[in-house]
Amino acid sequence: MIPPIFDRTPYYVEYYKDGEKQTIRRVPPVKLHDYAIGDEVTINRKKGDDWDKGDEVEIKAINPRQPNTLTIKKENEEYTFLTYGDADLKSKSAQHYIDEGRDPFGSQYLLWP
Repeated sequence: MIPPIFDRTPYYVEYYKDGEKQTIRRVPPVKLHDYAIGDEVTINRKKGDDWDKGDEVEIKAINPRQPNTLTIKKENEEYTFLTYGDADLKSKSAQHYIDEGRDPFGSQYLLWP
């Protein structure tokens, strides 16, 4: 899996309004959290009847164009969207340690510089 790249390169969105093609320029917001795909988080604010406060879920994806919105999933493969402020980090994934430049498995001698 290739981790997403969170850069702030502008992009253009094209849409039609009243039969005319419109183009707007957008810039992704700054990523304000340190979560990575695969991390386990705890929901700290109730999102709905199926997503209670205290539920432990996994981060399924982080969209590079909306990096402060997390896609989370339960063990039964249900998923929803959650803002980074509504989640607390419980445990880091192997990808999180790799992004930090640390060895997640304790085999530092196997990693090439």
